[in-house]
Amino acid sequence: MIITTIPVNCYQRLAEKYQNYAYIDLSETNWETALPINLSSGWEFYWNQLLDPKDFLNNSTFGDVPVVEFRPWTNLSFPDRKFPAKGYATYHKKIKVQKSFKVKQFSIYFMHLFSSSKVYINGELIQEKGKVSAQLSEIIPDRTNSTIEFLTDQLDLDIVIQIANQDFYQGGPRGEFLIASPSRMHLYKSKNLIVEIFVFGLIFGSVLYHLSFYFINREQRAFLYFSIVCITFLIRIPFLNSKSHSYFIPIQSFEIQSIWLHYVNIFSFVFSILFLSELFKSKQYKYVKNFFYVGAILALYFPFVPKTFQYYLNFLYLVVYLVMFLAFSCFLLYKHKKEAQGLYSMAIALFSLALFCTLSISLNFYGVHGGLYLIIGYLFYVIFQTVSLSKFFAYAIESRANIEMALYEESLHALSKQRAEMQLMVHDQLGANLTDLKVYLERKLANVSDSVKYTFDLDHIYDRVVSIIQSLRNQLLYIEDQNLIFENFVTGLHLTLLRRYSDVGREFEFLPSNDFLNYFSEIKIIGKNQSYFLNIFYMLYEVCTNDIKYGRGESVWELDYENGSFCIDQRNLLNLPLEKQKSNLELKSIKQRLSQLNGKLEVRILDESYKLKIQFPT
Repeated sequence: MIITTIPVNCYQRLAEKYQNYAYIDLSETNWETALPINLSSGWEFYWNQLLDPKDFLNNSTFGDVPVVEFRPWTNLSFPDRKFPAKGYATYHKKIKVQKSFKVKQFSIYFMHLFSSSKVYINGELIQEKGKVSAQLSEIIPDRTNSTIEFLTDQLDLDIVIQIANQDFYQGGPRGEFLIASPSRMHLYKSKNLIVEIFVFGLIFGSVLYHLSFYFINREQRAFLYFSIVCITFLIRIPFLNSKSHSYFIPIQSFEIQSIWLHYVNIFSFVFSILFLSELFKSKQYKYVKNFFYVGAILALYFPFVPKTFQYYLNFLYLVVYLVMFLAFSCFLLYKHKKEAQGLYSMAIALFSLALFCTLSISLNFYGVHGGLYLIIGYLFYVIFQTVSLSKFFAYAIESRANIEMALYEESLHALSKQRAEMQLMVHDQLGANLTDLKVYLERKLANVSDSVKYTFDLDHIYDRVVSIIQSLRNQLLYIEDQNLIFENFVTGLHLTLLRRYSDVGREFEFLPSNDFLNYFSEIKIIGKNQSYFLNIFYMLYEVCTNDIKYGRGESVWELDYENGSFCIDQRNLLNLPLEKQKSNLELKSIKQRLSQLNGKLEVRILDESYKLKIQFPT
């Protein structure tokens, strides 16, 4: 808000006593310190006359000359007549700028005129843009801003401006006509440029912001469409107000600029309606979208019609579809007010755009330059619409995360129920039948002779049944351990390793550090990180199996967590001859799982001692 108010007090208006006079006295002005003075009031107007400075010498009079503002003649209103857009006229004003005859430098600045012009100061042709002619067919338009710097030793400035127009729907001057010292004029133009650069930078940042969101989540195409709308704003800004595009590219003719900006308008409206359709997906208003598409297709051919009609059609397309877009946006916002996120931010964005666009178009049509207001309208719309979209995106992400969590919890509940049912079935049916078979064999073995036992190998069958029952019991306990690690990883791991070593009669020491315990007490094993911790569990299970197969004596496990990494040390004695120790240690499966964890493995064997060290990031 502060930045956008910089140009507000960049120039001063004439005192009220000079408002309606073609001759004014500004000799008391300190030009080195004074703000630029706006001379947009009190110009003699000569319709259908191209007067030279010599025509005004010796205070020659031309009868009752109307004194008008520096506005298009199409907006002038006299009781007896209205002026058409096509035609030519001369504007004349005289200013006393100093009290003594000395050389002084001045600077004059005014926006582009409709549409070709000649500027004379003190009888000398200072600037000519396009071609001014009384023959309309010979007029060549050239609409660019003008900054004129000149030296004079005269007390007065006699300014004569000839303007001719053939094709545009307005004719004559527009905006402010400023005079100041070159340094003060440069400061004035710089302040206007600061605002444009500031707004351009913010909107460019918004483009990158929304494009990054789109590339993160390709399903949210509303961000892509809004970023394209912002790009069309960026393209317009250098062609508005101070015409900053002239600093980077050669100035093109007004016809080319008009066609270029017309096509930019088409892109703006098409992608704006796509943005609204994507944002409010509950109902697709196809007839409104088709209205914008048909209008865009027809507008593509406007540059091929005669220029007189082309500019009218361009202006008509802009006004009609701007009103339609704003009305449709407000309708959607009201229709979906219960489900729309960032409702108030979007409402403020639309209100700002409607206010400043209406103000800008109205001022431009009246003949006052409104480019700065349009730039401010773009800024407010982009800022508040960005806030609205951010809320929408946050709501969409939160809703999707809640749905995923609900589905995950439901699947986890179903899996847990399935496991419980499987355990119950295995325990009740298979376990019971195996137990019955074991009891049956025990009774038979007590009553049959040794020869029968030998013939049918009943002792072997009995041992196999006992082994199967034991294996079934271990498998059920393993499933319980898996369920336990999701509730408490350290406890589940500890019980699993303890049971494995106890079954083979080995001693086992489990030494987790406080940091290791604190890490798992703070983290929950849910969702996508389950596979990560299951991978750790299976890897350590393989380490335990490898130790049971090749080790002996007490097995010591030390588990630590430091600087975002896990460190697990396991040591024991070996039961193999020294020459077979390195070749028979089966670490392939451990290395494969560790590679998935981006970790590293280190093995040290000294005499009969074995030490395994595993490190991997969290």
